[in-house]
Amino acid sequence: MKRTNFVSALVLSFAVSLVGAAGLAHAGAATDVVKAKQSALFDLLKKPSNDAKVSAMFDELLDYQALAEASLGSEWAARTDAEKAQFSDLLKQLVRKSYERNLKKTLDFNIEYTAEEKKGDAIVVKTRAVSKKDARSEPVEIAYVMAEKNGAWRVKDIITDDVSLVSSYRSQFTKIVKKDGFPALIKKMKDKLAKGDV
Repeated sequence: MKRTNFVSALVLSFAVSLVGAAGLAHAGAATDVVKAKQSALFDLLKKPSNDAKVSAMFDELLDYQALAEASLGSEWAARTDAEKAQFSDLLKQLVRKSYERNLKKTLDFNIEYTAEEKKGDAIVVKTRAVSKKDARSEPVEIAYVMAEKNGAWRVKDIITDDVSLVSSYRSQFTKIVKKDGFPALIKKMKDKLAKGDV
């Protein structure tokens, strides 16, 4: 997995958790939500023409607002409401398109739910993805940082092999903003969508 392609990293790390599940003996509410959504997603993927339903369910699980704010870091506060809305929408599109593109590539994994830990106001659901095709392949450690929002558990960060999606985004995005300005970041995001380079 290329660590420089952070959107694809998000999609891979989320999508590999769709197939198979070895449950924790005493899973908590956050783990239960992840498992339930993943089970429903997998059922949808078995049927044709369910793209809209898959995307909608994916949207239910990911907290795009938290992802957008954290990804811009200190730059978020400097943006106008219109800029925040534009950035958030583009980020959501990139994530969804990349998810749809990579989803089928990541179905050959078995997932083990290894732990659920409290971290501040969040719950970290830890999983381990193991390839079903290549027994010699190193397992991928994936952790979902979950937080309650409006009474529902949502994913606000994904950590793959100790690499945080949000931190990776922030490093990339803020570098572009500081060097070339916010409009340059928006243009790069639009270009990626237009080219399908997600």
